[in-house]
Amino acid sequence: LISCGDLQKPSSTSKCDDALNAQNYDLAITSCTSSKEKGDAYMGKAGFTVINLINNSSGETQPDKIKNADSKLGTVDSTGSKIMYIIGIASSQINSSSDRKTKLSSAKSAFDSAWASYKGVISSNKDAALMYTYANVFAMQLDQINYYDGMAYACKDASNCSGDDKYTVAKGYNALINYDGYIFPQDQTGKQASNGANIIASATSTCTGLQSTIGYITKITDGLSKSGASTSGSSTSIISDSKTAVCSTLSTLKTACSSNSSCETACTASDC
Repeated sequence: LISCGDLQKPSSTSKCDDALNAQNYDLAITSCTSSKEKGDAYMGKAGFTVINLINNSSGETQPDKIKNADSKLGTVDSTGSKIMYIIGIASSQINSSSDRKTKLSSAKSAFDSAWASYKGVISSNKDAALMYTYANVFAMQLDQINYYDGMAYACKDASNCSGDDKYTVAKGYNALINYDGYIFPQDQTGKQASNGANIIASATSTCTGLQSTIGYITKITDGLSKSGASTSGSSTSIISDSKTAVCSTLSTLKTACSSNSSCETACTASDC
């Protein structure tokens, strides 16, 4: 982490400074005038602080329902759960899936406001560029959770989603709890199957639904370049981990396109 103590430092105006120090982020949003300070206020409102990042970047202790998940669900992507834990809305912190969904949506909105605030100064301020990168990483992962982790079922694959090939909590697949940030391949193929029986059409539709996610990839790449930060540390590795997970998903979908040009275009992220 570069300039760790300065990432969310006191502002130059006392009212803004006092609000940030008191973690009164709503007041800070209205009081802070600089792009960096206002961005910091939105990050705080979303639940992100540097201390939270450093202390919680490894994520929550994996719940037994995930640790002992049915093998049919494949290898889980836990990146989203780490993001949720850092900002205080993980399944171990908030029991209700509907409450997690509400807080997740609110946090994503704040992260989007944060990166928009930082955007104008990332070329001249490396700390702002790193925070801009984090804001996009966190917003992207919350976007993924909203997209994949709210369905009532998962599927064996995109073309097999009925009878025993349709997985639900009621059938004993207890790992399929909504909005917990643990995304299985079958969560993803379930979403793809919900977009239609035709594989190419469903892949195209799925990738079209992921366009906002693809947009975050470009901003993450730009922010990381301007910040000059390494992603080898425990706190910054979540940046590369998040990007790798999303790019892997897009690659899988692109493979399903079977050389259909419009499908491949929809599933392409130039910075992957």
